[in-house]
Amino acid sequence: MTSFFGNLYETIDRVLDKAALASAQNDVGSMTVDPDKVDEIAAFFREKSKMLFDRSMDVQELANVKTPGKDPVSLGSTKVFGTVGSGDGNGYVENYLKLAKVLEDAAAALEGNTRQWRTNDQDSADSFGGGKA
Repeated sequence: MTSFFGNLYETIDRVLDKAALASAQNDVGSMTVDPDKVDEIAAFFREKSKMLFDRSMDVQELANVKTPGKDPVSLGSTKVFGTVGSGDGNGYVENYLKLAKVLEDAAAALEGNTRQWRTNDQDSADSFGGGKA
């Protein structure tokens, strides 16, 4: 049972590390994308964001796990499941939602930047021959 809790805590630590890294990348990171692939990539990010959001709802169910017995292992397990599922800042739910937001923001940024690029490209084409570039 100790191995189970060790693995659970290690998984939580990895999720927290990944959320922090994703947030840091979102703040200062950059990405180069082929303009013809932007819609596909944005859709991929949105799909993964939705998957994380849906998964966070499933994980919340861990907060409702009933204690199977009154022994210390059952009580301890239920407490850990409750912490993971309830959303105390270190649980899966918040981290899934944070990662989902990072992916959603990345999709929006890609689409916004590409929209601006396409507008600028069209304006340039228009200025060099009435849209017949």
